[in-house]
Amino acid sequence: MNLPRLYHRLRLTARSLHSSANAQQVEKVAVAVDPDVPSQFSVVRTSENDPTCHTELHAGQYYTLPPAHVRTLFPHGLPPRFQMQMKTFNEACVMVRQPALELIACLRKADYSKPALRYVLYGEKGCGKTLSLCHVLHFCSTQGWLILHIPDAHLWVKNCRELLPSSSRPGRFDQPIQALNWLKNFKTTNEHFLSKIKTTQRYVWTKRESTEEGRPLGELVDQGMSRVKSSSDVVGALLRELRLQAGGAAEGAFRLAVAVDGVNALWGKTTLKKEDKSEVLPEELTLIHNLRKMLRNDWCGGAVLTTLSQTGSLFKPRSAYLPMELLGEEGFDSMDPFVPIPVSCYSDKEFESCYLYYMDRNWLQHPHSQTEDGKKELIFLSSRNPSILERLPDTELLSLNKRYREGGEQGRARCDKADRGSMRGSAALIVSVLLAGLVTGARARIESCQARMFSQSSVVCECNATHCDSVGRVSLPAVGHYLSFLSSEAGSRLHREQGQVQRNSTGTALRITLVPEQKYQHIKGFGGAMTDSAAINILSLSAGAQDQLLRQYFSPEGIEYNVVRVPMASCDFSTHLYTYADSPGDYGLLNFSLAEEDTHMKIPLLHRAQALSARPLSLFASAWTAPSWLKTNGALIGKGSLKGQPGDKEYKTWAQYYIRFLEEYEKHNLSFWGLTTGNEPTAGELTNYSFQALGFIPEQQRDWIAMDLGPALHSSRYAKMRLMILDDQRLLLPYWAKVVLSDIHASRYVHGIGLHWYWDNITPAKITLGTTHDLYPEYFLFGTEACSGWTGFDRGVQLGSWTRAEDYASDIIEDLNNYVTGWTDWNLALDQGGGPNWAKNFVDSTIIVDHSRDVFYKQPTFYSMAHFSKFLWEGSQRVGVSTSGHSALESSAFIRPDGSAVLIVLNRSDAEVPFEVWDQTVGFLPSSAPPHSILTLLWNRS
Repeated sequence: MNLPRLYHRLRLTARSLHSSANAQQVEKVAVAVDPDVPSQFSVVRTSENDPTCHTELHAGQYYTLPPAHVRTLFPHGLPPRFQMQMKTFNEACVMVRQPALELIACLRKADYSKPALRYVLYGEKGCGKTLSLCHVLHFCSTQGWLILHIPDAHLWVKNCRELLPSSSRPGRFDQPIQALNWLKNFKTTNEHFLSKIKTTQRYVWTKRESTEEGRPLGELVDQGMSRVKSSSDVVGALLRELRLQAGGAAEGAFRLAVAVDGVNALWGKTTLKKEDKSEVLPEELTLIHNLRKMLRNDWCGGAVLTTLSQTGSLFKPRSAYLPMELLGEEGFDSMDPFVPIPVSCYSDKEFESCYLYYMDRNWLQHPHSQTEDGKKELIFLSSRNPSILERLPDTELLSLNKRYREGGEQGRARCDKADRGSMRGSAALIVSVLLAGLVTGARARIESCQARMFSQSSVVCECNATHCDSVGRVSLPAVGHYLSFLSSEAGSRLHREQGQVQRNSTGTALRITLVPEQKYQHIKGFGGAMTDSAAINILSLSAGAQDQLLRQYFSPEGIEYNVVRVPMASCDFSTHLYTYADSPGDYGLLNFSLAEEDTHMKIPLLHRAQALSARPLSLFASAWTAPSWLKTNGALIGKGSLKGQPGDKEYKTWAQYYIRFLEEYEKHNLSFWGLTTGNEPTAGELTNYSFQALGFIPEQQRDWIAMDLGPALHSSRYAKMRLMILDDQRLLLPYWAKVVLSDIHASRYVHGIGLHWYWDNITPAKITLGTTHDLYPEYFLFGTEACSGWTGFDRGVQLGSWTRAEDYASDIIEDLNNYVTGWTDWNLALDQGGGPNWAKNFVDSTIIVDHSRDVFYKQPTFYSMAHFSKFLWEGSQRVGVSTSGHSALESSAFIRPDGSAVLIVLNRSDAEVPFEVWDQTVGFLPSSAPPHSILTLLWNRS
């Protein structure tokens, strides 16, 4: 179980939380201190009980559900263990957790004039999916949504109290008792809607009973409650009316939240039998048949919110939790596309909050549980699983565990004999939590890199559907401490250590001094490109491996990319040539349409990436070429520019092409932060250029922006779109910027300058980037493309190349030290040949996929990117640094929005370089950069 590592982690956690020698007294005082002095317990609760106001600042804190809201919103009750806790504590407190915040953020941004998006909360058993869903439903309720909640979908497919053949639908079966109970709860939750919403057609129940068109929906509900035999059909009629009327413009319009807890039960097996003892299929149940219709995305004005539950998947392995595992092929295909939102076990912060909350409510009564050792046992036994942790505080449980640990074989025998009766349930639980401890040990092992050596100087880290190293969430260390993260040619990959800030200098020869008074540019972010090839490679993996790969890039446990470049139509990293408007002469773009590469690959993956990210992703688009009929050479490749002159119909059509692209992606609930004026405009000026290009000289680009693209954007709803010029090599600066930005008519529409890295080694950053910034400081500089393996003498994939990792880190540091605000890698994933690429322009990528083995390799360049993307939050500001003498180290320093400091250091030399960092607000940070390494230091300044 790798107990030494686990114990070390527990020691670090305990040390940061309880620095006093009298830890037990500190814990007890934490909930009873002077109200004017901030206490440790202040992190446990928030007084903000309105879920619409919850933000990242409330994550890990408990908020109180008002009793009136509990009664109306959850009349069916909440999870049994939570209800018992409510009775014991005399309050309903729910923890604000990241998955709920992510889902609420998605609901805020969604366009409800478009088809309803489907969201799936998934995770291991007991990790808190249901309560996260309840938190989101509370948000929807306070926003005035109509709530259609199925709290336990698995109860509709097993242990049915009454199953009757349907009188109206031959071959189906009604469940009148389940339907009746659900209608009662629906009425309690949505009473205020039932008189406003009217029926759209006449419903006939019997020869004598019907509900006429235009009657209040409440009459429909009352029909099902008073005539139980027709209750299943009433539920079907009710769902139909809600689906038709959600989001309408008529009086009584409403937004609809369809929430299904354990949605996978709708496609699993049932325990119900027909008279001939054959199994009843889910689709034969009237309730399931109608509920499945509600899960389609063929209606507007709401959202479908679901969880996956192991309880709802009969005859599935207990360990299964991924969407493909629990939904099965039929369910997955029915729900696809959906936005997956993972729910994990408690983070360190959440566990500490839960622990202090239980202490405050006297849920932890055994004296041993209130000690450091007891706390460690809770962590170990529960694996930070909320459900297991909820059960552990039984006083007998910890006592029993202690006797098992201390008593040896004789003590265990006495314990077994004494507790065989009254403690049978707890003993069984001991077995389960010890198994959970084994799982924790397994996780501790797989947190490290599964190193594989190929023919290069360093290793790659191999990942599959169940195994991948991850840096995890990074919490800010206490003042007086710092964290270091090391990656090296020797094999370290974001290796984390904690150090102590010293009051006095260590006397190290090299000192790096932080100069926070010198303030420079703010950071936008880091990321990669979702090309056709990247999407193809990601989707070539199994569902679990896909999830792992996306999580590595975008989740809080991964390296937290927040920028994604999206090619507009095909580029060389596509399997064929195409644009969105290939019909000759279509100047009105009447036949403009996205490709299958967008709708079936890139768009679903972007939704999944956004769902994993704790922050909104900033998407920016780049076009490689215009349709051939708009170009002088009549082809998508080679030397060619737009026909005519800026202001002519070809230029205006090309500008509208950009607008149509944004509109089509918006229909899929994806909005963009930025646009570039086109990928590498100088490539289209080269004779016999081998793949897609559209030539512009700077004067043409200037006039096209001023006369066509700028006005088109300004007159559309995308007027605030960040427009970047150039999107080409920095050796073209500052000349290109002078031509475009010196023109007042063009510059008014421009926000930034996009840069490619390919010839950076021959163009000094100070002359190109520095001069451009000095001339035009109001326009940001942003890296829009970079990759390794692009030159003829160093072509393609090199698995484990540390030289390429150093090239990445060096270029990023140089760019950042010369006013660049972000850096975008090229393809998010390629295959082992560096493709697919229709033009055979094969290159390297930070992740390489081997779909034949269902694995992917994280290259050294992946970790090079991580040292920046993980730690430099959007809004971080570069500050000055000075060194005490000449050094082989390259470095850059930043102050993050929370006031903490980040220093990134690259050592490309063959020797270890000891150094210390001096921050006059905290002291001296002793450190050392091993040979050929990248090091990130993080510390709290206040």
